[in-house]
Amino acid sequence: MRFLRGAIVIFCCLVFDACALYQVFPPEVTKDVDHSFDFSAWRLTPNAKTDNKIQLGGRIIQADTKEGTVSIVAAQLPIVEHPAYGPKDTGKRSGEFTITYQGQIESKLLQTGNRLIVVGTTRTAKVVIVDDIPRSFPTVKAQCLHIWNTGSREIADFPSYGAGYETLEEQTFCASHP
Repeated sequence: MRFLRGAIVIFCCLVFDACALYQVFPPEVTKDVDHSFDFSAWRLTPNAKTDNKIQLGGRIIQADTKEGTVSIVAAQLPIVEHPAYGPKDTGKRSGEFTITYQGQIESKLLQTGNRLIVVGTTRTAKVVIVDDIPRSFPTVKAQCLHIWNTGSREIADFPSYGAGYETLEEQTFCASHP
């Protein structure tokens, strides 16, 4: 009887742990994030509001590394909690933005299609060449980035446990001086 009660307690702990909100960043990183941030308004007037702390999800369109700075152009995607935590492609285009990050990131994580979440501050618009065309994008200076190596698939397409399943590589990067 004692064994059964112990097994039930362990099972309940595992279930509650699995249902807990998944956080990729420490609480101090997301402190003071503007939860009412309007991406559409920012995209239309990116220079109107700088130094606003935000969190955005996205899909990498292109990435470039020069002199210790990573520049990423991403399509904005909503951050969802179910069926898996992270950015999800809903099929609706909401626009692109640029992320600048001071530091190193492995090239395999910067591949087109990979999903990411960034916490950082808004900056003035930046001109970036995409498909040989200069374009101006609203810019976020990253404090922290979390990247899933999805290869253009949805995060929910990767079962996270069990033998024979493909695991999803993911990694968090935080600038030493935000």
